[in-house]
Amino acid sequence: MIIKFIYKKCNTVAKIRGKLYFCNMISKDNNISAFLRAYGLSGTAFRKQVLKLFDGEGTALTQKELEERLPQETDRVTLYRTLKLFTEKGILHKIVIDDTTQKFKLAGKFKRSDHAHFYCMNCHKIFCMPQLEIDKSQLPSGFEFYSARLVIEGVCSKCGRNKAP
Repeated sequence: MIIKFIYKKCNTVAKIRGKLYFCNMISKDNNISAFLRAYGLSGTAFRKQVLKLFDGEGTALTQKELEERLPQETDRVTLYRTLKLFTEKGILHKIVIDDTTQKFKLAGKFKRSDHAHFYCMNCHKIFCMPQLEIDKSQLPSGFEFYSARLVIEGVCSKCGRNKAP
């Protein structure tokens, strides 16, 4: 029996035959197929390859960055559809930076779209800021909330420390 749930302190996990598989453990345990099955997906070679890439990166990636890391024969449409499917299933978290840039990251515990993101304009990394949650109670009466996109642009602490005065 495969059960998918959110473990409060860590990440998304799949419970497979009594064993827990966290997003950041899937490639280590060679159980990517079982992880994908927990989301109701078949473990195609391409899906496994994309998931392994995200599991190893630990940072948000654009489709172009993924294309550069995948083999040259990678079909852009297949990658686009895989990213869309993983986002819809909650495996990936999509972060819209501007009109032309979207980044994707393993969703982990930040599946919600109602928190801010920090975009470092120097190193181009994305940081989830769950402590900056969107206050939906401030919406006017009768308005219905679906999602929010708040991106704070600036320089991260690592890049800020590396700048010469």
